[in-house]
Amino acid sequence: MKIHKNSFIFLDLDGTIIDTLEDIHNSLMLTLEKYGFQKFSIDTTKSYVGDGIKKLIERSVGKENYRLEIEKYFRNIYNQKIIETSNMYKDMDYVLSTLRNITDYLFIISNKSFDFTDKIVKHFGLDKYFLKWFGGDSFSEKKPSPIPVLEIFKIYNKTPDKNSFIIGDNYTDIESGYYAGISTIFCNYGYGKIKEVKPDYEVNNPLEILDVLEVTNCE
Repeated sequence: MKIHKNSFIFLDLDGTIIDTLEDIHNSLMLTLEKYGFQKFSIDTTKSYVGDGIKKLIERSVGKENYRLEIEKYFRNIYNQKIIETSNMYKDMDYVLSTLRNITDYLFIISNKSFDFTDKIVKHFGLDKYFLKWFGGDSFSEKKPSPIPVLEIFKIYNKTPDKNSFIIGDNYTDIESGYYAGISTIFCNYGYGKIKEVKPDYEVNNPLEILDVLEVTNCE
């Protein structure tokens, strides 16, 4: 489906633009060690991410053991390690520069809190591509709610349509876009999974995003 200059394109951050998993895992393991909980593999961490930090901690220590103190400790450690090993996925720079040359409305919607989202965006120079970026605490609800998508359309006095897309690696992205009434692209190369709501398209690497959007060059 070909996009145009008024198409709204929303991208997730972790597992879609940036591979942040190792930094999240290392911070989480230090947190579990501090509070006496059993450590686990990075694959387990991978299965726990995507719904924000509180859910990550609950899944890691058990919902019945969750304490705000543990979450705060993790946030402090992660703030120190947030860009130690994280890196942009191959060809993502090219994909983003291409999209930015076509549409005026390129956004990040992350379930990560805005302070962490902003830090990653600025470290990797993503601010030159995106009109605005939002975290999981930027709106009254986070993905999979459609509210973040709908609120951004409202800010610019635009209406959701199928020529606009949300691109992400988790069911949260797909459901958010589906219920907002826009098209959805699932990134198989990320961390998450699809649930009941199926995406309109799936991609195995960032360059395939341009194929779905029928973009052939960045001129």
